[in-house]
Amino acid sequence: MQFLVHGGLTADVAEAMVRQGHRVHQLAELAGEAPAPDSPKELLNELAHRQWCLLTDDRDFIHQVYDQGLKFNLSIVLLIAQGDQRGSAVERLFERYKRLSPRRLYTVTSGRVKVRQLPG
Repeated sequence: MQFLVHGGLTADVAEAMVRQGHRVHQLAELAGEAPAPDSPKELLNELAHRQWCLLTDDRDFIHQVYDQGLKFNLSIVLLIAQGDQRGSAVERLFERYKRLSPRRLYTVTSGRVKVRQLPG
């Protein structure tokens, strides 16, 4: 799978994703010559076009997705774990779920993984 790393996530999270066999992308790759998408709707549309899932730690972004009822046919991973627990939290996610289901939000904390259906 391919993921856009969004929010304040650090390189250790991206490295954990690569160890799990996934490709990671940065927001700058979406910009090209145009400015990067800044609204949740624009960002999700661009990700859907590229067939990239989203890995974020931005809770406000997720709240906007639900408040606006935005449809996204791929997976979103919300990483809430802190500090050096983030890498192990990503590994735990993929140990438990070998393949992420479309239209699902996976909320990963330092102790558990919660799955919720995305709006739309």
